[in-house]
Amino acid sequence: MQGFLLQTQSIRDEDLIVRVLTKNQLKTLYRFYGKRHSVLNVGRKIDFEEENDDKFLPKLRNILHLGYIWEREMERLFFWQRFCALLFRHLEGVHSLDSVYFDTLDDGANKLAKQLPLRVILEMYATLLNFEGRLQSYNSCFLCDAKLERSVALAQGFILAHPSCLKAKSLNLEKIQAFFRTQSTIDLETEEVEELWRTLNLGF
Repeated sequence: MQGFLLQTQSIRDEDLIVRVLTKNQLKTLYRFYGKRHSVLNVGRKIDFEEENDDKFLPKLRNILHLGYIWEREMERLFFWQRFCALLFRHLEGVHSLDSVYFDTLDDGANKLAKQLPLRVILEMYATLLNFEGRLQSYNSCFLCDAKLERSVALAQGFILAHPSCLKAKSLNLEKIQAFFRTQSTIDLETEEVEELWRTLNLGF
């Protein structure tokens, strides 16, 4: 079975509880002496076996790291791990999932070797928001309900508002709406991408 590690939690000195996103589940598993295994870090893709335990959590066994070349680059790894941590917070408490969450991570991980990490992460985020029905181009500010004009600001979850209402940086409404429609950052400038990344860090 394959999955992405979204969280590791230390218990009993060197043991770990890990949360692994598989094709259709967010699994909570136990690994003896998990701290000794360098592969057990947030964001890693692994192949593994699950062993049931009637007294405690299922055990994580026979782990194989399915590595990517970009994991050697600290900047790419940082952005990837940050996104995985935010995704875990969003999914925490959920067990059964649509395959879009795993597939989006899998696709993004493959793209990271050649594309700019912030753009890959933002497109993954937009894909998931769109799947959840939350990426909508409202015509009015969510704070004052007045019509949006040429400039907008983004709140958590990429909700649109007037820059004056949100006290945030102005972005071009037309370009943001195009990003919402396509889930592509191709038309966004570097400064806009960086602003979207700051917003993403507020959480899902």
